[in-house]
Amino acid sequence: MFKIPINVPRVFYLNSKAPITDEFPGRRVKKILPHGKPSFNLIEVVTSEEQFRAEGRKLAAHLAEPDVEGIYETKIPLELNAILQIGCVCKVDKSAKKRNIQDGWDLAELQMKTTAEFSYLEQTVSFFYLYHSVSEGRAVYVMYFPTSLRVHAVVINPFRNKELSPVFLEKQFRDACQTPDPLHENLTFQVDYHTSMDAGSKYVQRMLLEYRQQHPGPVIGIIECPKLQAIRESVRALDDFPCVTIPCNARDNNYQALGWQATAGRTSMQRCAASTQWFNERISLARYAHVPLGNFELDWLLFTADVFFSRALHDQQQVLWISDDGIPDLGGTYEGDICFADEVIQPALTYPGAYRRISVELKIHHLAVNSLLKSSQVDEMEGGSIGNFENDIPPGPNATETDYNDASLCLPAFQVLKQLIQRCISDAVSSGNVFADAILQHLYRWLCSPRSRLHDPALHRLLHNVMKKVFALFLAEFRKLGANVIFANFSKIIIDTGKVDLPSARAYCDSLLKTLQTRDLFEWIELEPLHYWHSLLFMDQYNYGGIQAKTQNVTSADSSDGDDDIDIVSSWNIAEYLPKATQDHFVLIVSEFLYVPWKYMKEQVACRAAMRDDTSCTPSITIMAAENLEGQVVDYLRGQIGTYFAEKLLTIVSDILLHFKGKGKSESVGPSNSELDPHLHKGNAALEFIKHICAVLALDQNVQHDILRMRKNLLKLVRVKEFAPEAQFQDPCASFILPNVICSYCNDCRDLDLCRDSTLQGHEWRCAVPQCGQPYHREEMENALLQIVRQRERLYHLQDLVCVRCRQVKAAHVSEQCNCGGSFRCKEEAPQFLGKMRVFLNVAVSQKFELLQDCVRWILEVR
Repeated sequence: MFKIPINVPRVFYLNSKAPITDEFPGRRVKKILPHGKPSFNLIEVVTSEEQFRAEGRKLAAHLAEPDVEGIYETKIPLELNAILQIGCVCKVDKSAKKRNIQDGWDLAELQMKTTAEFSYLEQTVSFFYLYHSVSEGRAVYVMYFPTSLRVHAVVINPFRNKELSPVFLEKQFRDACQTPDPLHENLTFQVDYHTSMDAGSKYVQRMLLEYRQQHPGPVIGIIECPKLQAIRESVRALDDFPCVTIPCNARDNNYQALGWQATAGRTSMQRCAASTQWFNERISLARYAHVPLGNFELDWLLFTADVFFSRALHDQQQVLWISDDGIPDLGGTYEGDICFADEVIQPALTYPGAYRRISVELKIHHLAVNSLLKSSQVDEMEGGSIGNFENDIPPGPNATETDYNDASLCLPAFQVLKQLIQRCISDAVSSGNVFADAILQHLYRWLCSPRSRLHDPALHRLLHNVMKKVFALFLAEFRKLGANVIFANFSKIIIDTGKVDLPSARAYCDSLLKTLQTRDLFEWIELEPLHYWHSLLFMDQYNYGGIQAKTQNVTSADSSDGDDDIDIVSSWNIAEYLPKATQDHFVLIVSEFLYVPWKYMKEQVACRAAMRDDTSCTPSITIMAAENLEGQVVDYLRGQIGTYFAEKLLTIVSDILLHFKGKGKSESVGPSNSELDPHLHKGNAALEFIKHICAVLALDQNVQHDILRMRKNLLKLVRVKEFAPEAQFQDPCASFILPNVICSYCNDCRDLDLCRDSTLQGHEWRCAVPQCGQPYHREEMENALLQIVRQRERLYHLQDLVCVRCRQVKAAHVSEQCNCGGSFRCKEEAPQFLGKMRVFLNVAVSQKFELLQDCVRWILEVR
């Protein structure tokens, strides 16, 4: 294995209205510029990196000249340029002169070859695996040498207690191995203890030097550690090996106070056991992506998609807009201001109510892929061009007539992306390629991630608009097939099946999914049933409760619906804003409101089944019988509200009044989430309980009148009139959704409601995937919030004026009144804007985002 230098030139494109000058010599080319920029005299300049850096000031001055439209591809890293051109297998051109290996080669002298022509790493390559985790002066190094059949653990422990043994590590390693391997039978395990980091790293250094002497052949190092640069500086022997990095899970570095050695040892053995499989998969990925093994970035999915898209754009003679800050490089002109002009937030449709029949939650897969591939079909249905979304996209703050439709300027790139995804689908379907399938699954995450080098907000918005149209047609198809939509967004749909028993609901759901798959427009969308609900009380996606059927109940059609086979789920964000003393009462009453009528209905169904003649050919419940049954259940529930629920709530409210008697109003309601919203109203504990519980129970339209009558009686206890302003319920929690937050370890992508999401209640925001738990990158989240705040402030100052009478936007510049005689007002009033800013301030204060806090305080003029 040899280290060979390659001279990679700097290639950039100069677009000038003036004729070619001698200042930057090059050849004139014809290429498509990003965002529909006009190509005048496009000159391809090839120079060395040293000269490019030396001429940096001259280039900047050149860009300021009126004749120069832009200078493109100046931000492409040289390493990426080489990967795009020669891939992982290349051949020396015949015209190249012979030379020594160390003299190096020019990039132009190397020709890319496919992995079908020449194999890549077909011979077994030796590797060693180095694992490192560290926490507050304690650390673990593990070196796994498959060639010499050794696993060597080095524990850094200042307190001298020794809890790890070779026998323990061997057992954990064998337990972690998914399949038994004969080679693992001869593995030897060794444990060494040191009291300081320096001593431990020096010992690891000696081990690697010893291994190098014993095995001088080609070998690759696989490193999994929290800080690669730190371990490279402390273990200098790693410079002698080509190294590949595995992303590290942050949870590995959170040691507990006691028993940490056993936990760290178990985790390290799990990682060791998985290293061989990871290495083989990475070689397969290198062959598929045509990228050298050691050149993948930590997020291989984004990097592979960037490489594929870059090569496809180059093949179509399009200039790249690669940059490293999430803002596309459009020839040196800064368009960061309009990049965030449209916060792309996925639509969420909510239909609150009580759904007493079987409901099902469906997870949506591949909506982005389907929308991309079916975009032409959507065009034909609407009779227009895919880029014509003037009514859907608000113009940016610096918009001109042409900027209204900035998404349509990305159409050439959009078509290339469509062809690329078609190739990935072909690879995934025909050859079962897992990497192509992964790219398809993460297409939307790649498009919306600022960490992608080819991130373009306008391209993202273009696809997002197509997704909204396909999504609307998808829901319309659901309604045509008789499904009642309860909640829907891009990731899941909850529907009311209208069935009373679980087997019928499951059969209906299967039929519905098969019918949807036959529709050509939704060919690539997959729906996966996640949960079935016997009964569901739904306010919004953060406030709902229901009787959930267990998994075994769903999979077996003839299983019994006993009380042991159900789960009563209570997820009420509004309950967290009640005093602790009343939260349990709230959950109990709502659960009983769900369970009592459901149990009564189940008993009635059982009675009817017992009375039915055994020779009946239709054992299922008829429509008329189901309606009669539903009427009986409603009557029964009304009776329970007038007796059981009314008495119980009167008792609870009396107890609350007694409990909080003599306490000040400010003490009576102490919301558990007050750090997120300190401006939350505080008032009488009993009154808040009545407002919250009645608002939830009144979701059931069939008994709403009875609930309002009960509410009137309860309000009399606290001496508040029925229609008084203080008796009206308002959601106590402000909401702000940060879209497309990506986990750096498992690559999960989701929208986070920073105020209401239950997974974010701690001070450290973590990924909600059960087997991950990786903390989110705080700096990236703060930067995203900061961009949104700045953009909202900019749009507030540049907003339109609208007429108070006719609601028309002001068109004239100096007129004080509208043509209809009405006066003008701002589209967004100051109190509304400041209220939104306070939500950001509360998030910044609770999460200690100092930069965001300073920015919002300045906007609010809080001193």
